[in-house]
This record gives sequence, structure tokens and C-alpha cells, in this order.
Amino acid sequence: MSSSSSEQTDDGKLPLDKQSFREAMSRIAAAVHVVTTDGPGGRMGATVSAACSVSDEPASILICLNRNTRIHGAVLKNRRFCLNTLSDDHEEISEAFAGRDQLEMDDRFAKGDWTRLATGCPALDSARLSVDCEVFSVTEMGTHSIIVGTVADLRMTDPGKSLLYVRRGYKSLDT
Repeated sequence: MSSSSSEQTDDGKLPLDKQSFREAMSRIAAAVHVVTTDGPGGRMGATVSAACSVSDEPASILICLNRNTRIHGAVLKNRRFCLNTLSDDHEEISEAFAGRDQLEMDDRFAKGDWTRLATGCPALDSARLSVDCEVFSVTEMGTHSIIVGTVADLRMTDPGKSLLYVRRGYKSLDT
């Protein structure tokens, strides 16, 4: 058995190189989200899959953002963000906010209808879930920051199919 970039060792382990790690992580199915922010650092959004709940007391979630991205600086300057969980018909929005189409930020936001929740961050009206947060803490790890936000507001839509990303492709799941 082999990965796309390395052969396993005699004990069945893959050497820990960047490519092997990325291949391993691609096998973890993750919900697809668009993180948005607005304020003094500007209105911005980006597609992310690294997000999860932290605690229900206080209600809090975390997102991981690459420190070399524009969204990272904007979230830190604005001190707020909204995590928008995408439904299975949002592939075009995911691709736009991932930068695949090289669209300007205003053109990315034109792909959907947005309203503002408590912090003023854009929330996608058709998202499965929008969680509006104020930044509580930031921890650096490698190339990314782990940003914990306390929940200021949230909005849920009726159950439906959520958009997942696994093995470098989109899937859907009834939620």
C-alpha cells in the first residue's frame, strides 16, 4: 500500500512529510463553511473546513485560518467573524470564496444573499447555519491561527443537505 507520494515503511507507517500529511488529512470529511468578517479591517470572506464547537458555556466555536491570507488579518483587526455552513447547492459559493475564480470580494458576495447578524458580519441567508462571533482568543500553530470566538448570535435553516469536502472533492450529507 502506498500514498500518492511515499511508500510505507516496514512497520506500515508513512514517513511524515508535508505531502503525506496533506493526503492523510484529505481523507477526513469536513463540513464546508464560508467565514466572513466586516469592520475596520474590511468586508471579507473565505472558504474554510477547519471549524468546530468549543464549549456551550460560554457558547464558543473555533476556526483555523492561514496567517498568510487576507481574511486572517481582517478577522484579527475586526475582532469578529461569522461562520456560514454551506448546503449542498453552494458549491459555486465555496469555489468563489476559495478564490478559484479570482473574483474580487464584492463579486464573491454577489453570489448569494447576505444579511447582518449581531456583530455586523455578513451571514449567508441560505446557509445551513450561521454562527456570529466575537474573537475571544488567538493561538498560533505552524502556518495557521486557531481563533476562538464567543457566539453573539446564530441562525439555522430547516434541515437539508450539507456540503462536505473529502478526498479533494465535494459530497453531500442529509443533516
